[in-house]
Amino acid sequence: MPVNRFEKELEQIRQITGSTVYTQRIQAMRRRFSSRPLILYGAGAIGSSAARFLSHYDIAVRCFCDKNKNGIQESSGLPIISPHQMIQQYPDANIIVCSMNYKGEIIKELIQLGIPEEQIYCRDMLHLHEMAYEDFIPHIEGYRRTYDLLQDEWSRNVLLERVRCYLLSSPITSSGAEKQYFDPEIMTPDPKAVFVDGGMYTGDTAQSFFQFFNGQYGHYYGFEPDSRNFQAAEENLKDKANCTLVKKGLWRRETQLSFSGSLSRASHLNEGENGEFVDVTALDVFFQDQAAPTFIKMDVEGAELDALRGAERLIRDGKPKLAICVYHRPEDIYTLPELIKTFRQDYIFYLRHYSDTIYETVLYAV
Repeated sequence: MPVNRFEKELEQIRQITGSTVYTQRIQAMRRRFSSRPLILYGAGAIGSSAARFLSHYDIAVRCFCDKNKNGIQESSGLPIISPHQMIQQYPDANIIVCSMNYKGEIIKELIQLGIPEEQIYCRDMLHLHEMAYEDFIPHIEGYRRTYDLLQDEWSRNVLLERVRCYLLSSPITSSGAEKQYFDPEIMTPDPKAVFVDGGMYTGDTAQSFFQFFNGQYGHYYGFEPDSRNFQAAEENLKDKANCTLVKKGLWRRETQLSFSGSLSRASHLNEGENGEFVDVTALDVFFQDQAAPTFIKMDVEGAELDALRGAERLIRDGKPKLAICVYHRPEDIYTLPELIKTFRQDYIFYLRHYSDTIYETVLYAV
């Protein structure tokens, strides 16, 4: 039975995380960071999971440092300070750079600010895993259910590799970034397709859509609440026919939400009171009086569950193809397909992965 392999892999991971080698690495890290204040540079998702992992093993973090954020980091409750505040308050601190795309730039800036290189560390060079095994235990049953729900062996491998990546920082096999959302083994072009691009960013997925459909489609709708990203998308897609760009985020209903913007791909909605406020809509509301989408893609930085709830009628009535990102939260792997299943029982599910990090895992429902 397929579930037996899931149990076997999980037991192997559990044994590794309880091994002497694993414990010694944690002890060495604790010694390394015990003599100076420890600061995490980058208060986003990468920094948040680093803080959670370090806290689990009683390695104290003093604060976050970030050029684009301030106040209190939500998940950890730690303060966020600027680079100049960090230099003034903690000149002797050890700093862990928690960024994938900008780590080289950040390290260069820190050195220019006078931080000695021996006090600067990169998260991906340390044994800072996304989660400790004990933190993953509440998710095991959900992952077990999804493992049994997936259609093919490739999908089940992606799920197991994600578990290994969370707990051991092992790599995940990529299907190739150029296939993301339009994997030809799963999706087929439709010349009458009405495509929803939830989390349009600057129009990069749109360009992949036009290429995959060879310019033959019904209509493209792009939703993006970030002003800077939206302006870039308008410029990049200005010559495309049958193309509607909507400066709104996707949510479970029509309203306004607080928004952490100007974070490039990481701009995201939240229900707090910080940040600018932006308009959001539900797809069920937006498509009340026009042709329903046949293909919905969502990469909305953790708001996928709410955005799917806002598309329940469209999914129930029309069964559009779905390509939904499931990497923002550990529980996305099971909460998202299980929600879709409550809308319609006849979807078939696949998982594919499109990067060499924990990010860019897509759930296909067809």
